[in-house]
Amino acid sequence: MNERGRILSTVGIIHALNDGSIAAVSVLFPVFKELFHLSYTQVGIITGGGLFITLIGQLVFGRIADGKNVNSFLLTGLFLTGISMFLLTFSQSFLTLILFMLILRFATSFFHPIGVGWISRTYKKNRLDWAMGIQSGAADVGTFLAIATTLSFSTVWGWGFPLSLWAIAGVSGLVVCFMLTRELEHHWMIVPKEKKKQTIHETTEDAWHLLKKIKLLVPAFVISGASWGIVITYLPLLLNARTSLPLPVIGLLVAMWTGIGGISSLSYGRIRKRIDRKKVLLVSYLTIGIMGFLLSYFTTILVILPVLILLGIAVFLTYPALFSFISEVTHEAHEGWTFGVTFTFQTGGSTVLSFLSGVLSDLYGIWMPFALLGTLSLILGIILLLNYHKPFCTAS
Repeated sequence: MNERGRILSTVGIIHALNDGSIAAVSVLFPVFKELFHLSYTQVGIITGGGLFITLIGQLVFGRIADGKNVNSFLLTGLFLTGISMFLLTFSQSFLTLILFMLILRFATSFFHPIGVGWISRTYKKNRLDWAMGIQSGAADVGTFLAIATTLSFSTVWGWGFPLSLWAIAGVSGLVVCFMLTRELEHHWMIVPKEKKKQTIHETTEDAWHLLKKIKLLVPAFVISGASWGIVITYLPLLLNARTSLPLPVIGLLVAMWTGIGGISSLSYGRIRKRIDRKKVLLVSYLTIGIMGFLLSYFTTILVILPVLILLGIAVFLTYPALFSFISEVTHEAHEGWTFGVTFTFQTGGSTVLSFLSGVLSDLYGIWMPFALLGTLSLILGIILLLNYHKPFCTAS
């Protein structure tokens, strides 16, 4: 395997374990809600608080990783993720659950700006869309495995068992990734960067300059982040509250959503050859909007199945498309900082809307998160349609 292949394999494995670990915990919220007597607002506090930690961590780690060994950062994050999953098995109340979730979210905040930035730098000049689709699809495979098995395993062996499995998988993945990257030459892992201290004002100006380049994509990152956070957290709760489906079946339905999404991500390179990125984003956000409204109203399995299939395709196609747009306007020495800023909006959207969804669910019903997602996504789709003939981002 050549150097670029080793990098893509390493990033894909870490992304799969990173997102799979988060998904395994998220899909257990119906169990946690009953076991620890949680309200929907408390669920929102746990998810929103954890995402806030991720938001800060991604911004900080993305900044400090530029000019340093990115592989060391990724392996450190994977090690801490495995430890965090083990700690979660000791949760005994709302307070201990939120404490261990914050630790997990700190650990997983290493990956996205650094890992996606590494792929951006490695494949910027050749097969960028393909590589972004592969690394994004790898995460979807990990998420699918987590969701498809977690509720079934917890029904048979208890909720701590699947978390322990993901802790073991994290440590095992660490060994595999170390073996893949131990002989990589330093220039693949470190891009020289001019070392200069910046004031807070200068850092803010850099961020503002970036936002002006990608201003149409900022709300897109927000909605994509919120789509993941709302569906992975509140869909199991919605199905558990409004249908008579057993938890293992609910897990399989949510897994189907991620499985379809994984296939669409892995196919993104081929899709991109036939469809312009702008069209991918436009159709995806309009679809997310419509499917959100359908989920908020219909609970029959004949409606839920096609809705989840279309929702999986739409949500997961937005990630490699957005990453590819950003990569093309980013200098390779600043990948971590740039993706740290953009992931701040992605995670920030998920943070605010996940918390708000919990509050609205307690006030009006568990259908509210999907009505909220549908409304915001349709608004974004209309904005993109009105600005379709303008550049979605600019290089200067």
